[in-house]
Amino acid sequence: MRTGDYFCSGFIYGANIGWINIGNGHPTNSLRYQNNSASDFGINHDSRGNLRGTAYAANVGWISFEDRGAPAVDLRTGKFSGFIYSANAGWISLSNAVAFVQTDTIAPGVDTDGDGIPDAYEILWTGGLTRMDATSDLDGDGASDLQEFAADTNPVDAADNLRITAFGFGSNGTNASVTWTSQPTRFYRVQTRADFSPGSVWTDSGLGLISPDTGPTTTRALADSPAPERFLRIEVVRPLWP
Repeated sequence: MRTGDYFCSGFIYGANIGWINIGNGHPTNSLRYQNNSASDFGINHDSRGNLRGTAYAANVGWISFEDRGAPAVDLRTGKFSGFIYSANAGWISLSNAVAFVQTDTIAPGVDTDGDGIPDAYEILWTGGLTRMDATSDLDGDGASDLQEFAADTNPVDAADNLRITAFGFGSNGTNASVTWTSQPTRFYRVQTRADFSPGSVWTDSGLGLISPDTGPTTTRALADSPAPERFLRIEVVRPLWP
């Protein structure tokens, strides 16, 4: 089973139900399953963990991933939660205290033109596969379209990109804090370095993998020692990607 940025594919197995088909990985529009025919059904993923759509099992028929059951996937662990519904089987739990469904991987989908940007992302923002590549920058904001995909920002809006928006520290140089633009679909690391000499490298600030705050920005405090100067950068991390 595979969970992508926009849709899922593969099978889930239940001992009393058998194999549940959650999608073939090829929605007709290459973006999301429309769930309007036997050839275009499956589970869509909104990149925030929520799973919606229709699955099929030969033994029980159609199974609905709907709002009432709140089916979702934890983007850190790949574990499913919530309930799905079948008219012939009733509510089916995706997790409990001792067992749970878990995706094999969270990864981008098909990349037909091999530019590092999944087809679904290109189609979502431009309607096709010809306007973006690994070096293009449609909105001219200095972040390539490939970087915008990595950060899940809008590649046609120059005001939407990953950047540090505020930095502050106490009078003695301690208790520094940093604020950056963030997306609920991504995780982050704050990295630091002492200077830009050949022997200086970027290292984790000690905060580890950071889940974004609610809202358009994330802020974290850095408990480090006083320093006459310091350098920071924000690294974006896709779910379940090291």
